[in-house]
Amino acid sequence: MKAPVLLRSMLFAPAHEARKVARLATSGADAVVLDLEDAVATERKAEARDAARGALPTLGGLFRVVRVNGLASGLTADDLAAVVCDALDAIVLPKAETEADLARLEALIVKAEAANGVPTGSVGVIALVESAAGIAQAGGIARAGGRLIGMAFGSADLGTDLGLPRLRGDLTPALAYGRAKLVYDARGAGLPCPVDGPFLDIRDGAAFEADCRVSAALGFRGRICIHPDQVAIANRAYAPDEAEVALARRVVAAFAEAGASGSAAIAVEGIFVDAPVARKAAEIVALADAIAAKG
Repeated sequence: MKAPVLLRSMLFAPAHEARKVARLATSGADAVVLDLEDAVATERKAEARDAARGALPTLGGLFRVVRVNGLASGLTADDLAAVVCDALDAIVLPKAETEADLARLEALIVKAEAANGVPTGSVGVIALVESAAGIAQAGGIARAGGRLIGMAFGSADLGTDLGLPRLRGDLTPALAYGRAKLVYDARGAGLPCPVDGPFLDIRDGAAFEADCRVSAALGFRGRICIHPDQVAIANRAYAPDEAEVALARRVVAAFAEAGASGSAAIAVEGIFVDAPVARKAAEIVALADAIAAKG
């Protein structure tokens, strides 16, 4: 189990809504998430579990994720017992607030893996941090064990927790601290850059793209998407642009050539390049190559 290279877009669909689940396979999303939590009414939770277990094998070739119900719900163990299988890549844990939450989840996943004949450690975890308490403890959450492959920012729930008065619109100033802190805490723990939270106005693609570009500049690697129309926008916004990739390739080539002659610091097109800058250029090239390989 390891973190995927690409998580520019994570498209969610209610697990029990067959029409929406069917659209996941052709959405172009880097990851697809079958939701058992907020998008499913209480009386349909069992139905959604069964539907998720049946849908997972049909989504082969994609990074397949299930968002389970939070630990406080009392439903997490039953969710895991139903969906942990060879066709599952990772679990999203909502409302992650402490390192102890990840330890509790670990015990439940180990039990579900054993019960379903899945090798221990096969299922990854993405911690969804969506409360002020979770943001405060994000550093500990990020260091909560080897099963954790990434973090995500729950902007909608956090906005509610903070008492923000608007259902839509630009909430960036209020959420800026939490957004930035999650990036630093994830990277400080050696995790990949996190995935940003949903943009609720699904009809305003221009505003969504603008917010994605703000998010990418803050250090997020991708976005939770709640409608298929958001996927292409997120994939574009969280990818390096062609000019940046071309420059990065020239930097990598020039630094390698300089290194062969014993130089560890050069200028490329007016840009000072030493080892850290060259590593950043190589990461940009690797990301572009991964996107190209996906097609």
